[in-house]
Amino acid sequence: MSPIEIRLDPKLVETLLETISPVLEQLENELAAPVVLPEEDEVLEDFWKNDLLKSQREELTVISRLFDESFMETGRALIQPDEMDRVIRSCSAIRLRLREAVLGGLSDEALEEGNLDGVDWTESLQIGYAAYSLFASLQELIVSQLSGESEPSDLEEDEEGEHE
Repeated sequence: MSPIEIRLDPKLVETLLETISPVLEQLENELAAPVVLPEEDEVLEDFWKNDLLKSQREELTVISRLFDESFMETGRALIQPDEMDRVIRSCSAIRLRLREAVLGGLSDEALEEGNLDGVDWTESLQIGYAAYSLFASLQELIVSQLSGESEPSDLEEDEEGEHE
């Protein structure tokens, strides 16, 4: 599988990341979603939560590397195949927290479908939604690559060959 190259406006991404930095900081110390074990075993629960938090931090590091200084200079980043799962999970964590922290006034249906007519767009809401959309798009891009949708079909290959 090939890496995925993304190209984005570095200034826009920098603004989004700066604005959502409180959300990213929360994810360093708190799980994106609550974890409840069926049995009441505090030691096991603490161990499990700590392990999940460690994994979440590692996943967020992958996102940080994507949008590092090199990205800010070029506007280009590569998502390596061995990092795609971690990027998907970190995008999910970020989107969950954005949903809670910034986008709470919007329904899940409106967010997922993009049906946002009648929304009172404050600057905070606009930036939060832009960040939410960025991370959703990254997830969709990776999922399409993993499922093979981004590879040309046999029909497309045949058509390309005919035109040469």
